[in-house]
Amino acid sequence: MGNINNSCQMSNYSKRNVRVFVADKALEIDAFIASEPGDKSTPPEGKKFSFKSDIKCIRVLASQTQEVPWEAHHFLSVFVESEDNENICSKQILHNMALSSPVTVLLYDV
Repeated sequence: MGNINNSCQMSNYSKRNVRVFVADKALEIDAFIASEPGDKSTPPEGKKFSFKSDIKCIRVLASQTQEVPWEAHHFLSVFVESEDNENICSKQILHNMALSSPVTVLLYDV
């Protein structure tokens, strides 16, 4: 008897909101986020990246658990939202983790 669960669990035990993306193929980072236009004098490490609005995501709020739909042979990517602006990406946690079966992801101190 195999696993009959058809969703992944994303438990966010951190103080920051995250965005979860599930894609049917491995995607480059720029499929999820775009560089914010800005002053050329801004150093690269100060550059901001905003989430693209044309790709579906699931927000998992701080201290919450959310079910994420699972489909075999899909890819999971997780990014942290900025504390100041939910539309700005502050860092990447997972990128293109292959899903062969439903998983539980626990996030602490992101």
